[in-house]
Amino acid sequence: MKKYVSAIGYLIGMVVLVGCVATSDTLPVGNDVISVQASVTISSSAEEVAPLPTTTPTKAVNQPTPPPPTAVPTIRPTVTPSPPRETSTPVPFPTFDIAYSELTEEAATQNLIDLLETNRGCELPCWWGITLGKTNVNSLEAIFVPLGFNYYRDYEDLRDNTFYKASISITSMGRIVQSIEVRGGATEETYDRNEAWRPYAIPRVLERLGTPENIYVYYPFRFDPGGLQAYRLFLYYPDLGVEIDYLGKASLNDNRSGWAQACPNILETDEINLFLFQPGSEPDYLERTLPESSLPLPKLAEETNPYDLVSWEQATESSLDEFWRLFTESDEGTVCFEFKTYWTGN
Repeated sequence: MKKYVSAIGYLIGMVVLVGCVATSDTLPVGNDVISVQASVTISSSAEEVAPLPTTTPTKAVNQPTPPPPTAVPTIRPTVTPSPPRETSTPVPFPTFDIAYSELTEEAATQNLIDLLETNRGCELPCWWGITLGKTNVNSLEAIFVPLGFNYYRDYEDLRDNTFYKASISITSMGRIVQSIEVRGGATEETYDRNEAWRPYAIPRVLERLGTPENIYVYYPFRFDPGGLQAYRLFLYYPDLGVEIDYLGKASLNDNRSGWAQACPNILETDEINLFLFQPGSEPDYLERTLPESSLPLPKLAEETNPYDLVSWEQATESSLDEFWRLFTESDEGTVCFEFKTYWTGN
């Protein structure tokens, strides 16, 4: 009986031992399978995802190709030409579409008279609406040619196309007007036309601008025996940027050697000239408008200022205040004054 039990125990032990061996042989395989499956899974998933990154950048790279139509080079050409069109002469003044040759003499003359009377609503040193430091010379032709003026681009000159023969000369910098020289007046046969210059008669100028800072007067040389006996009178307002001068008739004083007499009257004025500039921009305005070499003076002692001799104070032996009263308290044409000539006396 004991042998039978021992045999059964032996058999059970063998079965357990075989089961343990089988289990130990199976686990390593299981581990290998798991490790392989994990690596396969990762590598296969990597292989599956890899095409996506390569595909996605390809789409991202291809996507920027549409922007060239809206790129900067295509925008700039459409913007750059705009300013020249806006500043070109015909665009700002489309209503001025008539050539001066089509104007009648009467119409052109009336245009000039209106300009002199109104100055197009601006005050000196602005002239006919031309504002120093602002107006572009490119606009002058479009504005003034239809009004009856000739415009000379090379010289930047405007000249009246009527018998008045008014003209203006422009000095510009960067195509912007810096200063203006105005020339007007009449001959003895056409003095009546000077009525158009009435706004620039001495009394009217004094009323508008006040007492000048400097006044100069002299008796010019006569270049031939039949030359004009005349006076030259200069009014200076440097703080305003205005100079106005006149040429008119004068006569030598028979009772006072070396002196002459003048009775300024706008209707008997041969020349009316203006120099208009931005205050402070023309330090040599006096020499420019009244050159020292033009003064009819004898040889002067050293350190003598020739301008002092032709100043109103020395030439007339009176004051600037007296000049003011003389021309504002009496009717124009009734005012006369005497002044030194320096070269006609003994």
